[in-house]
This record gives sequence, C-alpha cells and structure tokens, in this order.
Amino acid sequence: MSGIAGLVFASGRPVTADMLDRLAAATPHLGIDGVGRWHDGPAGFVRFALHTTPEATTEAQPHADRASGAVILFDGRLDNRDALREALGPADPGAAAPDCVIVLAAHGRFGDELPQRLVGDYALAIWQPGTRRLFAARSPVGMRPFLWTRQDDFFAFASEPSTLIRGLGLPKRLNEGAIGEHLAARFVTDTETLWDGIYRLPPGHALCVDDGRVRSWCWNAGPFADHMDLSESEHVEQFRALFDQALIATTRSERPVAAQLSGGLDSSAVVGRIDQLVRDGRIGAMVEAVSARYPGEICDEGEWIAEVEAQCGIRSTMVEGAPFDAMKAATWCAQTLHLPLRPNTAGTVESVCRHLNDRGLRVALTGEGGDDWLAGSRAHWPDLFRRGRWGGLVSEAGAAGAGWGRPVRATRAILAGAVGPLLSRSRRERLLRPHLDFSQDTPPWLSPDWARRIDLADRWADAPRPPALGSFSQTQRYRVYSLARRHINMDNVFSYAASRGIEFRHPFHDLRLTRFLMGAAGDMLRRGDSKKYLLREAMRDVLPERIRQRTDKANISAPIIDAVTQRLEKRPFRDMYGVRNGWVDAAVLEQIQAEHLVWRGAGGGAPPVSAYAAVWNMVATDMWLEYAFENERGE
Repeated sequence: MSGIAGLVFASGRPVTADMLDRLAAATPHLGIDGVGRWHDGPAGFVRFALHTTPEATTEAQPHADRASGAVILFDGRLDNRDALREALGPADPGAAAPDCVIVLAAHGRFGDELPQRLVGDYALAIWQPGTRRLFAARSPVGMRPFLWTRQDDFFAFASEPSTLIRGLGLPKRLNEGAIGEHLAARFVTDTETLWDGIYRLPPGHALCVDDGRVRSWCWNAGPFADHMDLSESEHVEQFRALFDQALIATTRSERPVAAQLSGGLDSSAVVGRIDQLVRDGRIGAMVEAVSARYPGEICDEGEWIAEVEAQCGIRSTMVEGAPFDAMKAATWCAQTLHLPLRPNTAGTVESVCRHLNDRGLRVALTGEGGDDWLAGSRAHWPDLFRRGRWGGLVSEAGAAGAGWGRPVRATRAILAGAVGPLLSRSRRERLLRPHLDFSQDTPPWLSPDWARRIDLADRWADAPRPPALGSFSQTQRYRVYSLARRHINMDNVFSYAASRGIEFRHPFHDLRLTRFLMGAAGDMLRRGDSKKYLLREAMRDVLPERIRQRTDKANISAPIIDAVTQRLEKRPFRDMYGVRNGWVDAAVLEQIQAEHLVWRGAGGGAPPVSAYAAVWNMVATDMWLEYAFENERGE
C-alpha cells in the first residue's frame, strides 16, 4: 500500500504548496519511496510512494495527462493491464506504462464507468480541471482505504486519518456511535469512522465532488452470473483457472515475492499451487515461504508447515511471533491515530516485515479471503426450494449431520433452512446477514444507558443491506465485499506494513475469482458438513492429503490474552476511559478475562464461549483514546 491525499476548495481558493506540505508532514510513516505533490488552482494532490511493481519504478505521481489536463492519484495494483490496454485501442499508452497512466487513459475513455473496467486492488482519485470535478473509487474488497471530510469550503481525502486530522488542523472529536459498535464487537457502519466528521468511501463504491456537493454510489452491485448448473468438474476447472490467474497477477513484482505459510488450507494452497505454476513455467520464480511460529504454544503450526515444505521441496523461513510491546503500540497510536494492532497480528506482522526488510523484499502473499469466500453455508437451500430442485435439497439434507438416519431432524432442517427464510422475515435476515446474527439487546459489558444515548440498537437495525441479487446465496455472499469490520481489523495492519515498505496481497480476493464464487453452486462450497469443498477438490495433487482434508484451525488468542494481562497490570479496567465514562461495565470484562486466563493456563482445550473480542476492543480503544486522542505525544 502506498498512500494518497488531496484537497479541493469549492470556493475556487487556490491550494498552496504549504497546504500540501502540512498534509505530507502529518503522514511521516508513509512514502518510503518519496512523496510527490501537485497543485493547480483549487485542487492539490499528495502521493506517498511505495514501488512494488516493475512499472511503478518509473512512474511519477500525481500524474497529469498532457492533452486533457486530468490528474490521477492511484494507490494500488492493476491486474488486467493487457485487457484494459486492448480496450483502449489507439489510446493505449503502451506496455511499459505504469498502472496509473493506463487507468487515467481508461477514465478518459469510459468516464464514471471506469471501475467496472478495472481488476485489481486500488483506491484512486482523478481531478478534471475543465469541469472542476473530482472522481474517486475503491476496489470491491477495499484493502486500500479512502477517508474523506467535507468542511465549510473544502473537500479533502486521504488514506490515513492523521493526514486529515493533523494535516488540516481539524478538531479531534469522537464518534461515540461507531465506538459503541466497536466496543460491542458488532461493527456495522460502512461509511463512518471512530472520528466524528471523518468518513470512508465503502469498498466497491465511487464518489464525485461537483461544486462542493458530494455524491457517492455503489458500482459493484452486480448482476453476477449463476453457475448453479455447472457440473462438479466444471466448477473445479474454472476455479483452478481463475485461482492460477490470481496467483500470476499477485506475483507481479519488481523484486522476488514472499508468501505467508501457516500450515492452514488457504495459505498452503497459495504456496503449493505457485510451486506447480513455477514448475510449469507460468510463474518465473518460487515465492519465499515465511512462517510465523510460536514454539511450545498451542497456536504453533510447525507440524503442518513441515508437510507443505516436504510436498513442495522448500524450506520455509521461520520467524518467531514477537511479544506484544505496549510502548510500541502506544507510539503507533500517537503517530498514526490508528488503533493498535491486535497482538496476535502485531507479533507476526512485525516479525514478517522485519525479515522481508532484511531480505530486500517488498511483496508478501497471504491466504486472506479463503475463509470468507470458500467456507460456504446453506443460504442456497431456499433457492433450491424455490426452483423446485427437491432432489438436490433432499440429498444435501441427507449429507449433513446424521442425515436421513434421523428423518425428523433432517426434515426440520429443510423446513428451517429452506422454507423458513421464504416465510419468516427474521429467519431471512439471519440468513442473509449472518455477521449480524444476534439479538438487538445490548451486550452485557456495555452500559444500557449509554447504548440508548448513542442509539446503538437503531444503528444495528439500520445496518447497510446488500443489493437484491435474485438469489439468497448471492445476496448472502455479497457481504464479503462489504464487511464493515474489515476497516477496523485491517486498515491499521496494512498501514503498518506500508510504513515498513511491505505490501500484502491477497489472491483469494481477486475480482475475477470472487465474481465466479458469487455464482458457484452452494454444495460446491459446503458439501454436507465439509466446508471449502471446492478448494479441497481443486487442491488434489497439490497439497499433502492431511492438509487438504484439514478442518481445524490454530487458536491464536493466546498472544491477545497475554497482552491484555500485561496491560491490566498497569491499567486495570476500572481506570480505563470507557469505564470512567460510563460506557462499559468493568466487572463483566473482568469475568471474561478470568475465564480466558483459566483456559490459557490449562494449555488448550475448548476455549470459553464468552466474547474475548470485547476485552481486547476495550483495551485497544483505551490505548487509542489515551495516545491518539487525549495525549498529544508524537504530534
């Protein structure tokens, strides 16, 4: 991830170099390859460079088109360069052109329909001086942030909150509604941030600013092809082709590429299939596998990693997950205004970034997205019922659980899973929005009075709904494109990596692959009680059989429990801002913490059912309030 920022005055007031310098100075952690600036009249852009593709090393951003005067900021990677260049015809800027040049040429040809033509991971902004119009867009999964604010006489945007708040001298104001969602571990808002007055453009959306008026719309609303009638072999064949395409696209780099290898099915599929593509001559060089290890801990995956190493004939580099450093986390909050990274993520990300820096690498592939897109559900059961596919429905009910060996239970499963969502609104809501499958009651650790004051129940009830896509299965799957909690969980991770000169890429989120999976037959994703059936079938002869059939995952909550315990020794719950402000009940959090400490001490077994996310969210929010909001250190 590089970074972008911009400022547009609706009044026509000119943007000055000093204004852009302040935006740049407020973002010292980005721009490892330099900071570019451009301003003309009422508009100005800043680009924080991180070069990760061969073409990026020759680009200069912000980039202005000489003929039209249009100027682009492009934070991202274009994965369909050849197809887009072909569509441009005579306007093709050439094979050596940087991604930003191709995208700007495509905007000149396709206008606001540009995003529908792009495949890749990006956030972009284009200024059109002739009409004084700003156009911006984000890719569907939204790994590149786009934050914005509208003040009295200007519109501003940036990848980072510190760029807007410090660079523009905005007052620091809390958005208690969004904070309430975060503390409840039920984050649903798709446009708000924890900062009052700072908004985000949702993934798969575009935005324009005309005469100071801001308008946004969803450009990734379908329709999506229905592949329900494809055979199993056709599903596997298409998946393999699209997965290969995604792997080839994400390994485009000006330096060798690394890949995280955890021993789980998803990251193992990335490494294992790349190994075969290298042997077939379709990828130039094998990735360097990097594995974060926790020797002696319940979350260590050494035995699984060893099986992939043996299958591929490689040796993964082991990096030990770094222990949580509270002072580093505090400094991070103070300097960037981000939440601290979750300890189970921070330890591995810090160690991986340090290793890649030592090796001179900049790109690392992940298995992120495998769970989201491939785990499957039974949301297609109402579709089978509506289409009269009784045989398929009966067959699937028989493959789940005890099946027709217990006919009453199987019949009830069909009535509840296939008929219930057609007749009952509540069942339909639970099916289509499983990430909101909870009551509207306030969680026991939150103050009911505060929840009422910030209208928390109404915020949940009004959570954005997916577009109507014609089938239950597609409508439910669409949620992966728009998961609001990704903003909370991932923005700080990618910002940290970029501050170390590293870009994480995610083959499972490739747009061509995800569009296929949107229409895949339901029983190809979840076959009986087996999740990721399609991936498992596609990985025959790629992965060791034990990994291909693996159904469990390592529990990686131990580093979080240890970090929270460390923090509580210096700052118990009763002293935290959320408790002192009357937002949170310390006694409930203390009980959850005690339950998890017992589990941690036992060294394994079934973890407690209580929501430990509530504990970490409180600790993280308290650190953020202390160092990013109240404390001016690092400013």
